[in-house]
Amino acid sequence: MAMSSSGDVPPQPLTADSPGPVSRRWLRNRWDELTFVHWRYRPDIVQALLPDGLRVDTHAGWAYVSLVPFRMTDATPHFVPAVPWISAFNETNVRTYVVDSAGNRAIWFFSLEADRLAIVAFARWFLGFPYVWGRLTIERRASWRRYVTARRRWPKRPASSTTVAVEIGDVITEPSGLDVFLTARWGTVTKWPAARGVLRHHPVDHQAWTLHEATLTEYADASIEAAGLPTPSGDPIVRYAQPVDARFGRPTRV
Repeated sequence: MAMSSSGDVPPQPLTADSPGPVSRRWLRNRWDELTFVHWRYRPDIVQALLPDGLRVDTHAGWAYVSLVPFRMTDATPHFVPAVPWISAFNETNVRTYVVDSAGNRAIWFFSLEADRLAIVAFARWFLGFPYVWGRLTIERRASWRRYVTARRRWPKRPASSTTVAVEIGDVITEPSGLDVFLTARWGTVTKWPAARGVLRHHPVDHQAWTLHEATLTEYADASIEAAGLPTPSGDPIVRYAQPVDARFGRPTRV
């Protein structure tokens, strides 16, 4: 889709640290055993898949699409104790990086897969996140992680599976500008209600990321192509992250 007039709004500065606690907190969760696999794309290819009101964010002239598998725990409303079974699950998402009409630098999700049906239903119906119920596993061995998304169960979508294995390396003591661009995103955008095409910005804060170098040792994925993107090419940027505790504020219309 074409970019809207919001393209004239300057984006907020990039900062490795959260700009501050979100107001009106209402959700919290912990992101653990998280791996980033980033590929670069031509901006026009990614822009064509975005809704009106969002423009693709770029670094050195390139857009980026990321595959992000991880373990989520303590997923619950802010003032409610976590429920052991419902509040912990595995997730894999496909994302890109955008600027909304207010200049917020945010994440746009092409897809999210999780293995908790209750979470999938809640996030789809009440928040507008495009979650799919799938079968996901994480294998662990010292500095090695292997993530497998075996199949999609609901709602029915094109067949998709993902296998990612990484060897975790040293801590990155000085993240690059590109690392900050790809990870320090203090909000997400969803379209809800989807039928009306209303964009909503969900602010988030958490500790600054502690990233590790990582090597991709196994990769097979169809979820990026299922999102309508060309098959990624070239060598990806791979990072492993130490856990962070995230807090979400109430979404606002943009």
